[in-house]
Amino acid sequence: MTICLACEQQTTGKYLCARCTTRLDGQLSLMPALYDALEAHLRPSSQVSTAVGSGCPRPDAPLPVAEPALDMRGPGGMVTVLETWRQAVHEDAGQHWPSPFGDYRGRVRRASAGLRGLLPYITREWQQAGTFAEEIRDLHASARSIIAPQERPLRAGTCTWTDEAGEVCGAVLLATPGRPVVCRWCRASYPASSWLDLAAEVAKAA
Repeated sequence: MTICLACEQQTTGKYLCARCTTRLDGQLSLMPALYDALEAHLRPSSQVSTAVGSGCPRPDAPLPVAEPALDMRGPGGMVTVLETWRQAVHEDAGQHWPSPFGDYRGRVRRASAGLRGLLPYITREWQQAGTFAEEIRDLHASARSIIAPQERPLRAGTCTWTDEAGEVCGAVLLATPGRPVVCRWCRASYPASSWLDLAAEVAKAA
């Protein structure tokens, strides 16, 4: 038995366990779609329009750029991370490294597919498998955080649940709009549709 370099659980003769390998393969398969989805989160840096009656184009004021999305889609971002790892695996395996070509979208697709094809070697023979899996996990998480950011829970008051002895729970309630509120201490649940009722209960118990 050996230890998985990603999750540190025991595995049989591999650098990555079956669960981490499946997760890594899934994350790599999503990279092209994530790259495409990031485009919707960019903002143009400038526009060119024609002033009425002037007959000549003039630049409008620059518009803000969403830097995290730009960084992920530009040089040093997703394409660089994937191609750098693909090159490292090829070199360590003694295989020819295909030079990158084409636009970034195609390069991300080819690098992702190439790394997925190398997973049997990575999981069984490559000592950098753990570091590779960790960086791909972080890359996947970074892209997802831009495309579908998680809402931060808000403080919704304190729990008003009362036990048989008449003691009020009083634990702080954290809520995400549109979702049921569940007390982390006593597990009392407040439906998402009852925000006003919850506020009234909190005020009554105060």
